[in-house]
Amino acid sequence: MFRQMISKRLFLLSFFIVVGLGAAFYLILGRGTNSTIKQQLLQRQQTIARAEASNIISFFQVFGDSVAVLAQLKSIETRNANAPRDMDAFVEQWRDSDLIGGVVLTDSRGVVQFNSNILGIPDIGESLADRDYFLWAKDKAKVGEYFIGQPVVSRLGASKGRTIVVVASPVYRNGLFTGVVATSVRLRQLTQKYLELMKVSDKTDVYLIDEGGEMLYSNSAPDAIGSNIFELLQKNPFPGSETLTDKIKNALSAKKEGKLKTSHLDPKTGKMVTRLAAYSPITLGSQNWLLAMATPVQEVNGITTPVYIRLGAVLLLVLLTFLLHGVVITREVQTKLG
Repeated sequence: MFRQMISKRLFLLSFFIVVGLGAAFYLILGRGTNSTIKQQLLQRQQTIARAEASNIISFFQVFGDSVAVLAQLKSIETRNANAPRDMDAFVEQWRDSDLIGGVVLTDSRGVVQFNSNILGIPDIGESLADRDYFLWAKDKAKVGEYFIGQPVVSRLGASKGRTIVVVASPVYRNGLFTGVVATSVRLRQLTQKYLELMKVSDKTDVYLIDEGGEMLYSNSAPDAIGSNIFELLQKNPFPGSETLTDKIKNALSAKKEGKLKTSHLDPKTGKMVTRLAAYSPITLGSQNWLLAMATPVQEVNGITTPVYIRLGAVLLLVLLTFLLHGVVITREVQTKLG
């Protein structure tokens, strides 16, 4: 009888030890898996953001060099009969990209004298003297340089009334400034081409913000495009909104890529959602944009749930096997003692 009690207690003690070790293994491995998947998701977002930021920078570099070459043509310098033809040829050269609206040539006062665009609209006479690219060209530029202006609403041509990014280069004749060649890159088409396929899940948010906080692109909140993100956060505060504002400002000023965990309102549901975000800078001359991707933490939980289920099933199988063997051994001991 005494031996039977000892064997039962040993069996129960071993059973609880196995259960305890199994639970500890489940928790430690489960947490490790969750952390690993979060890091992998952040790294994947970082890689995608970096790649698309590089693609946008490369486009503007190639396009800017092309604009600078156009500005140095003899026809543009002398404004002879070949100038409109060369400008038309430039537009045709870039038409298939579906990114540009057109190109204009101004005089030294900033008034548009020639206009070639994708719709063939002969829109001239408009003054661009107050634009940042004209002020740069008039006061600071050298032959062969180009300037990428801040996003603005177009005043003329095929892109009139729409947000564009102007790439400009100065025109000189005999060392004297005579005007600017200014080309328009349509922002909506640019973001569609490079940003719309950026995602690691269907719930990934993508944002493009300029250095002043203006929202240039958002796949989750298209109505907010053109608004200032800092003003939106100030007008619609929530727990952590000030911290989020500081993080965005720091990311813009740092001009380097990074990762962060943040909580903010979901514009679709109006609820607070914790997201894992990665961002990469887009430096375009004097312009500094920030490209960011953010995915809800729940997506990680969705990935790890099957892992937890498999771990639980394995542990349950081990416990059942141990229990079965324990019952068999106990019965054998009882039979021998009986």
